Amino acid sequence: MLVEELYSSYFDIKCSRLPYSNDREYLADLLAYLDIILNVACAYKGMNESSAPLNVADAHLRGLSISPAEIVDSLLSYRLDERSKGVSPEIKKQVEMAYQHLELRLEAASAAGFTPRLKTLSKKFHLNDFEGFLLLLSLASVADRKYESIYAFIHNNVKEGLPTKGLAIFLYKMFFELEDYHVGCTIKGEGNFFRFLAERGTGSTGEPGLADRIVLSRRVSSYIFGVNRIDHELAEIVSIFDKTKRLDGIYIRHEQYLLMQNYIENILNNPDRVGNVLNIYGQNGIGKKHLLKHVSQALGFNLIFVDYSKLKLQPHSDIRRLLDRVYLEYVLTGSIPCFINMDQGESHDDERNTDKARDIRLISTIEYIEKEFWFSVWLSRDKEDELTVHNIHLVCVELPMLTVGERIVLWDIYSQQFEIAENVDLVLCANQYILTPKAIKDVLDTAKNLAICEGRSMIERGDILKGVKQHSVNQLGRYATLINAVFTWEDLVIDHDQKCEMQMICNQMKYRSVVGEEWGFHKKTPYGRGLCAMFYGSPGTGKTMAVQVMANELGLDLYRIDLSQLVSKYIGETEKNISDLFRKAKNINALLFFDEADALFAKRTEVKDSNDRYANADTAHLLQKLEEYEGISILATNYVNNVDDAFKRRIKFMINFVFPTAEVRLKLWKTIIPKTAALEEEIDFEFFADNFELSGSNIKEILTNAAYMAASENTGIANRHIVEAVKLNYKKYGKILIKEDFGYLGIVK
Repeated sequence: MLVEELYSSYFDIKCSRLPYSNDREYLADLLAYLDIILNVACAYKGMNESSAPLNVADAHLRGLSISPAEIVDSLLSYRLDERSKGVSPEIKKQVEMAYQHLELRLEAASAAGFTPRLKTLSKKFHLNDFEGFLLLLSLASVADRKYESIYAFIHNNVKEGLPTKGLAIFLYKMFFELEDYHVGCTIKGEGNFFRFLAERGTGSTGEPGLADRIVLSRRVSSYIFGVNRIDHELAEIVSIFDKTKRLDGIYIRHEQYLLMQNYIENILNNPDRVGNVLNIYGQNGIGKKHLLKHVSQALGFNLIFVDYSKLKLQPHSDIRRLLDRVYLEYVLTGSIPCFINMDQGESHDDERNTDKARDIRLISTIEYIEKEFWFSVWLSRDKEDELTVHNIHLVCVELPMLTVGERIVLWDIYSQQFEIAENVDLVLCANQYILTPKAIKDVLDTAKNLAICEGRSMIERGDILKGVKQHSVNQLGRYATLINAVFTWEDLVIDHDQKCEMQMICNQMKYRSVVGEEWGFHKKTPYGRGLCAMFYGSPGTGKTMAVQVMANELGLDLYRIDLSQLVSKYIGETEKNISDLFRKAKNINALLFFDEADALFAKRTEVKDSNDRYANADTAHLLQKLEEYEGISILATNYVNNVDDAFKRRIKFMINFVFPTAEVRLKLWKTIIPKTAALEEEIDFEFFADNFELSGSNIKEILTNAAYMAASENTGIANRHIVEAVKLNYKKYGKILIKEDFGYLGIVK
């Protein structure tokens, strides 16, 4: 084959102006273009080394070859100083003709509305001509294994079947001008090709050099060949949302949806700057991803969800590399990156979670977003303050907790998928349970499973209550303990008037939407809608049990506030803790229980020093937060006279748990002892109720001690055991009882 026949041997001249109809045609011509270059290079190498002419047929290169003699002839046709610049003008002309063949067909394809993936890739990553050549060299190794033997021949190393940086520079400079700057960038592995499209760490030594192999990223090669499979390295960190996926409808929050859609549409239509960020924040499960997915469907783009909770577990040195992989997906698929689980894994025990501004991984991620991503979304529980200190074009959209009206809509829609008993009041459920959309779905699913476990297909009210309980987790961290509320109205033995007042409190929570929203009372009370009650009375009179009964009745999580964690000796820390407590509590299904409340709500003192001033400020701050809190909070104290009068004015209900009368004590004796308890004889409960003024907790303690005495004697509980237990109880308080105090029972042995 003559030099003048290079172009015509590899290309069909008749097709030079026909458009490419698919990626396969374009790739075939690109490889033919590369074959010309490699054919010349192989012959040139054989000539320089005075070796036998390369039989290119052995290299599976179309069976064509150029003898070293032809190269010599062409080289001798121009001066020595020109020879150093590359091959002869005639060979360059053949390569140029092949290049023009590609360009003409690309123009025709573009006019016909088709752009090959490889060309799109080069354009999206702004590859220069030499980087495009690097892409072609590395792609050839993937497209056809014949190139391994060709590269090995040029390297003069049978084990070196991949292109290297040195080979790329050598081949390119044979035909084209290459500035020293690009040579230096290539050796150091800099530029978009090495950063995004090539595998890293492919050199034989630790330092970058000419011997480094050029290996195309598997994700890039799969994209070129029409396979959109996520990068294997990102599989644990990233997930793709396909805009064609079916979604539940948008039943609420239409205003926020339209706001997000209008903003993102404007960004898509005006891509004039990088660093645009939409921060959507709200409680976990509130519907942030759901609304965003609907926007993506409406505007026609996919989403890349990046799990930051997993990303931040990577070594800091790998963060940028992994974000480069995310950027690659962002460019290849045209998807919008969305960072999720920003708060997952953070301990509630931290003071505002150890100042995120110092989190080097978070800062690195935000700086990357600022400089690289044209647009991204940031989903978080709270508004991300760190975004505001960077040069980011930020828009924040809050999704607050659902109103009662919104919860009613969702309970009604989601329940249509289940069989619900007629006596289940879904409006009441919406009033009682402060739940997110996801939580409502989860509760109904759990309730359905509980019904199935009991052999029923229909969900009853008890199933829903248990479902709410099963999804309870401590969301107040170190400030509170989550109490398992097990007591019901049947367990609570108190006066009728006290029970009526407690039921009034429960009804105010159950029918809040009816009175407040339907009847319009909320318009008259723009603040102070919370329900705060105080239970006061002597120790053991049932205050704590009453709180459990109410939490059980309302289906609320019962949190006992840990005052030792709330109050701090450091100035300003108590106020900070109080604010943090109520910030977390406002979005959960909770009843806040302040036991021994007089320790925190004691009467404010006259200011004599700075300690008094700060203590009074803490009390005032707590009063303010309790008034703002729209949930239910109950305080219990044994010393109501020690509580500040200003605080009492903010309490809607004050229930006095009086010492039980003889009639109530009799009910307590009979109620507390289990029906399954072994009895040796009939217990004279009337005698003990009439003669000993005991609280409910004291009676429980006495019966428990008596049971252990009987068990140790291998008998049932008898009156004598209770007599001894009563003596022990009185002795604890410094009172000694004698036989005569027990009447006829005092002589029982």
